[in-house]
Amino acid sequence: MCKEESSYCEPLGFPGPVEALTRRRGFGSAFIRSDYGELSPWDVLPGADRASSILEKAIRNKELIIVHGDFDADGITATATAIRVIKALGGNAQYHVPCRFKEGYGLREAIVKKCVESAAGVLITVDCGITSIEEVAALKNVGVKVVITDHHKPLDILPDADALVDPELSGENNTPWRHLSGAGVIHFVLRGLAEKMNAGEIPELEPDLVSIGTICDMVSLTGDNRILVKRGLGVLRSNPSVGIQALMRASGVKHTELTAKDIGFGLGPIINSSGRITHADEAVNLLLETEPGLAEEMASSLERVNKKRRNLDSTVFTQASDLLKNTDAHVAVAASDLWHPGVIGISASKLARELNRPVVLIAWDGDIGRGSARGVPGMPVYPILLAAMEKGLLLRFGGHDQAAGFSIGRSMYQEFKLFVESRAESLYREMPVPILYIDGGLAPENCNGSVLHALEELGPFGEGNPEPVWITRGVYPISFRSVGQDGKHLQLSFQHEADTLRGIGFGLGHRTSELNRMLDIAFTLSADSWRGGDTVQLVIKDIKPAARRLN
Repeated sequence: MCKEESSYCEPLGFPGPVEALTRRRGFGSAFIRSDYGELSPWDVLPGADRASSILEKAIRNKELIIVHGDFDADGITATATAIRVIKALGGNAQYHVPCRFKEGYGLREAIVKKCVESAAGVLITVDCGITSIEEVAALKNVGVKVVITDHHKPLDILPDADALVDPELSGENNTPWRHLSGAGVIHFVLRGLAEKMNAGEIPELEPDLVSIGTICDMVSLTGDNRILVKRGLGVLRSNPSVGIQALMRASGVKHTELTAKDIGFGLGPIINSSGRITHADEAVNLLLETEPGLAEEMASSLERVNKKRRNLDSTVFTQASDLLKNTDAHVAVAASDLWHPGVIGISASKLARELNRPVVLIAWDGDIGRGSARGVPGMPVYPILLAAMEKGLLLRFGGHDQAAGFSIGRSMYQEFKLFVESRAESLYREMPVPILYIDGGLAPENCNGSVLHALEELGPFGEGNPEPVWITRGVYPISFRSVGQDGKHLQLSFQHEADTLRGIGFGLGHRTSELNRMLDIAFTLSADSWRGGDTVQLVIKDIKPAARRLN
């Protein structure tokens, strides 16, 4: 059954393998285009009309608006987006991003005090706040209007805010806006604000920063998210802001060639590093900076922070791997007094992929631990932690099905660990077997630039629209060697008729003993930057002995 009977059943003009892929995935011309003009109307998002009206009134009355953000890349980009749009519309705005180590996630007492001292009229949250019941009540008691914009799951009780904007509250699962990031949610509200202020199209409302937050938060890159990311990438390539230009230079990315992968593995980690190691203010200030010289200094400083983050993450990952290598629990739980709380989420993500099960890591600071949890497909971690919260085993908690953060008292750790392991065993009776999903066969002669360029039309790839994985059968490696530090990666070549296919297998350096035979290989296609032009390389995902063929 076609998703778009009127469009995608018609040929799209792609090479045969890509044309077939679009049909299998149900992609039509509207998906391929993803024009910004087809973005959902801003007022279909429940609560957006009320929220934008409160902001409009505050601007017209010259009230101070405080934007309260989260300290990850989604929250940082959402904060910077809100500040620049509100100011461009004539508003008086300041921002507050809490310190991960002193305040923790979400609204806290410090923001109530700041609102009182600054005589703020409105506080608007971005990427947080939906579980901040007591703090919202405290703000309302001192006369501050509160607007919550978030995309995380709420608790059973909602904060008594003046406006609540969160796709999770809609009860709808099939709308284009259902999986907006925090930056995406505030973008909808700000579109409404600009319309109410009769501002027309202002450059500050472009979703360049929104695209970064959306990619980094790993939400589904379909529907409105895909439209926002495609538009944002176009702006980042053609007219990046001063701060983003400096950030690209610091990460070695050419803005004209920027991809979603560059954001996810280059720009995003640098932005994230500030909130993990120092203070997210550094990243927010960079994104708002307009003086090139200052932006260069700030970007260089952030890159140094990111290098420190990588070293800390390596330490946590190694130690956590040692603690968990023999666990057979359905959810792997570990804690340490030696870990940096700002990087445990990164290590939990890597370990979850490696162990193929949810992972919970806790960094102790005295009697209080800060925890990060990451799930895997088919094994969400949120329901288990929600149950632990309801049982009184956690102090604070919030997140998504596949990612969550919390705080816990040291005295509750052993009971918490046993509870999580027991709950997981009852929920997930069978441990999943790692599966590599194949999108289709791709003959060696089709591993070329025209197919690669056609695949780029289907991007950006990410959650909900994964990069296609292909299989080709019966090829023989003519050369191979282990490369990289400790020979971790595998570089190899295959001969097919007059053509040589070159491949790289990241993390496959230990599998050279399997290469003395005909192989079936699973791979993605990538431009070979070392050889330039339309040269293509295979990024090997897995290898198997060639299947027997029937004559």
